[in-house]
Amino acid sequence: MAEEERRGRTTTEVVSEELQERGKELTQERLDTNARREVLLRVKDLNVTLFTEDGALPAITSLSFEMRKGETLAVVGESGCGKSMTALSIMGLLPTPPAKVTNGSIELSGVDMVKLSNEEMRHYRGNKIGMIFQEPMTSLNPVMTAGKQIREGILVHNPKMSKKEADARALEMIKLVGIPAPEKVFKSYPHELSGGMRQRIMIAMALACQPSLLICDEPTTALDVTIQAQILQLIDRMRDELGTAVMLITHDMGVVSEMADWVLVMYAGHKVEYTLAPELFTNPLHPYSRGLIDSIPSLDNAVDTLYAIPGNVPMLSEMPKGCPFHPRCPFAKDICCKQAPEMLPVDGDENHLVACWKYRKGWGE
Repeated sequence: MAEEERRGRTTTEVVSEELQERGKELTQERLDTNARREVLLRVKDLNVTLFTEDGALPAITSLSFEMRKGETLAVVGESGCGKSMTALSIMGLLPTPPAKVTNGSIELSGVDMVKLSNEEMRHYRGNKIGMIFQEPMTSLNPVMTAGKQIREGILVHNPKMSKKEADARALEMIKLVGIPAPEKVFKSYPHELSGGMRQRIMIAMALACQPSLLICDEPTTALDVTIQAQILQLIDRMRDELGTAVMLITHDMGVVSEMADWVLVMYAGHKVEYTLAPELFTNPLHPYSRGLIDSIPSLDNAVDTLYAIPGNVPMLSEMPKGCPFHPRCPFAKDICCKQAPEMLPVDGDENHLVACWKYRKGWGE
């Protein structure tokens, strides 16, 4: 396509036209693979409320999704959309007070974790579910060596294991995540390690007990580009080798396109679009999803000014009536301001759900 023809066209327009057929092929491949996988995590109608001086504020509203063994689900959206709150809900680490799960269920292998006590959740946390937090320097204990921190988690879930065996297992994990001079790093404190090494230690800790689900909350924040790529490749390799399901929380759509099988787009605590990654990038339907993709710089289109979604994510105390995105949406009509749309399939496609009035009967009338 000539540069004159590309100029002024958005990323979604270029990708949709040139890669839609390939996207359909990849989508079908992912669906065939998913059919052979067992459901691991099922979140249904999850509501999380913050009880504050300003009243009860809805942090997450009617969130539902599934994850299968060995697949990667990307949860995307701007800061303040409820991505990390979703992860903390699954881990049972919500800051209580003020946060509380007020409705819904979080089932891991058939067990509803919302109903478990704190003591019961300890058997799942680290053992069945691992988590890599955003900033490793604040997540690691500054007065414990890296090896001891990995060993601690192993011993908690394997009380009959000796310290010598746990040390050997911790050293094995350090080697597994590709850290050079593992024996030296084992005895090093967090401040003696680089940002990339600290993040690898966090991954080693999260995977030490071989959890069936790994939650990665923006695992490459504040790392340089080459280290980011290495960390993401490492997470992907661990998924392939250990069969771990990965929930990747990010606002980097480039990372999503490379790693994700399914994508959950969140806005202001609401699920607005849920589909397979190839389908989202070649056929994004919700105006917010399109805005996120259009804001990615692309070599395939030429625009004078990179697209930016106007406005900001609303404060929980100032949530608009109707569709939460309508104040920023270029297609908003009266019904968008009055009533929130349901999450429904588009054109009968159960693998592509969107919450938008634009795809309901009578919109164009």
